[in-house]
Amino acid sequence: MPFDGPDGFTAAAADWARLFHHDPPLSVSAWAARFRILPSKTAAEPGPWRNERIPYLAGVMDALDIRHPAPVVVFCKSAQVGGSECALNWIGRTIHQAPASFLALFPSEKNARKWVRSRLNSMVADTPELRRLVPLGRKSDSGNTLAEKHYAGGVLFTGSANIPEDVASVSVPYVLLDEVDRMPTVLEDEGDPADLAERRTAAFVRRKIFKISTPTTEATSRVWPAWLASTMDRYYVPCPECGHYQVLRFTNLKWPEGNPKAARYACENEDCGTLFEERHKTDFLAAGEWRSEHPERETEIKGFHVNGLYTPIGLGDTWAQHAVAYDAAKGKPAKMQVVVNTRMGEVVKSDKERVEWAALYQRREPYRLRTIPPGVLILTAGVDVQHDRLECQVLGHGRHERITVVDYVALYGDPTRDEVWQKLDELLAAELLNSYGVRMRIQTTAVDSGAWQHEVTNWTRTRKHRGIFAAKGSTILTRQPIGKPTLVDVNWRGDTLKRGAEQYQIGVSALKTLLYRRLKADAEALPAERHVRFSDELPEEYFRQLAAEMFDPKGGWIKTYDRNEALDNFVLAMAAAMHQAVAIHRLRELDWQRLEQLYEPTATPPGAAPVAVGKREFSLPGGMMMPTTAAIKGGG
Repeated sequence: MPFDGPDGFTAAAADWARLFHHDPPLSVSAWAARFRILPSKTAAEPGPWRNERIPYLAGVMDALDIRHPAPVVVFCKSAQVGGSECALNWIGRTIHQAPASFLALFPSEKNARKWVRSRLNSMVADTPELRRLVPLGRKSDSGNTLAEKHYAGGVLFTGSANIPEDVASVSVPYVLLDEVDRMPTVLEDEGDPADLAERRTAAFVRRKIFKISTPTTEATSRVWPAWLASTMDRYYVPCPECGHYQVLRFTNLKWPEGNPKAARYACENEDCGTLFEERHKTDFLAAGEWRSEHPERETEIKGFHVNGLYTPIGLGDTWAQHAVAYDAAKGKPAKMQVVVNTRMGEVVKSDKERVEWAALYQRREPYRLRTIPPGVLILTAGVDVQHDRLECQVLGHGRHERITVVDYVALYGDPTRDEVWQKLDELLAAELLNSYGVRMRIQTTAVDSGAWQHEVTNWTRTRKHRGIFAAKGSTILTRQPIGKPTLVDVNWRGDTLKRGAEQYQIGVSALKTLLYRRLKADAEALPAERHVRFSDELPEEYFRQLAAEMFDPKGGWIKTYDRNEALDNFVLAMAAAMHQAVAIHRLRELDWQRLEQLYEPTATPPGAAPVAVGKREFSLPGGMMMPTTAAIKGGG
């Protein structure tokens, strides 16, 4: 009987081919549908993952595939739309089929620990393909901790945006930034933690960054501007009546006055206008599709937006519940912000106290630093102390408390040594000639002693007669700009020395508010009428630092830029002007007339004549160079 099967060589070759053949990795959504098991502990519907249950998530997940060209994926969303599950499926699929390392960053250490315990560990434990790859034992050598999950081909690092070591200590191709809008704006003195985390992927050509968050306010949100800079994908669904594809918007959710539970959705098609019920949601979600407003950005930033109206039936609030919440929040800004953020997935306009640095930069005027224009009758200074330098800003004051920035100098040196203080001594003692040829001196100087109290008070205690005093910013928001000094020297018994060093508590919040309101008021004012005037020799970095903070009624003053020395010493110089030796806010017209007789004795200024003993350059932190004619021996 003839043999009609494969010969021995052919059969062996087929066996080897089957042994070494590997199917290409599944897309993230396909992997989830095949392998992901939702845990009973945390899932509203435990069991196998079904893409058809939340159809719009498939597009978000597949953009996270490394084969998609965009290195950054943004998901700007409301609450309860499944965003966190997208991230988990991305991580699970990567560990299982294309191992690589992750950094998952959260707003706080508590958030990170909770995510690992309740979400990540549950996914691993309930998904067999992951359970055999990721150890869940408690032994120290198991490769399993709250901060690290080791598996073949990579490590999942989990960290807090509040901890520098968590943000800057690893290099990975994939980064998850969960609830990025709730991360701190500045990580100590290192900058924005979200930006720092993104830099962890810089060494990898094939990288992916997933930013996911419910947005907050227009002034502070990270996810909202990232989405605006993206492809701006929205999920279009068909009207159950006419089939017209449209984006679900809260403005089209309608209900009778006083009866939000009867909410229905109005089709935006003018030829239709049907008010359809939520019971159609399952069908129209299944027929929906993502559409990009900016497809040309597909290779740069892929962005998605979904609000609470899309939440599948049974997995979140109903349309009626959204309508009830909206009605209850009307006329209550704090409650309405919650509705706009967590239900609409949008930012709210901010009433926070802040200024834009670019607007200030545009208001520079053509005068030289270290010169004194007409109208400046009093000079004060503020000094900020850093670990490697002193930064001094000199302000000129005139009628109506108008301020002119006269000078800004960075003196490099160790504040624990005398050399840098000698430089400051010479700077503050130098006389300046004003536009009328009259010599002027700095009358009062406030030196920040918050972090360097010993060094600052040692230096200022013998210089009270020159109007130089130690100042410490108060954390009390309602504290007046400057009050009585506190005695800080004690004898061997611990008794306060009445003739010892003094330290003034400065109401920095009141001074920053005053400054920022005046700067905003200057937007439409003519140069001669501005509250604050800037020289065109001041660099961009100065203005970034001056506008580096914003006031949040809930959280106080928050840094929005990593350096704020220009703001700090500006405020100190303002406080020096309110010191009892000057009390600029209490000067009467007669006082101003006497000052004019002293410093501006002629009707027409003969021209600026600055003191100049050799020109040098210094740099503000940030690398911006600016010239000054200050005579500083050994200046850095």
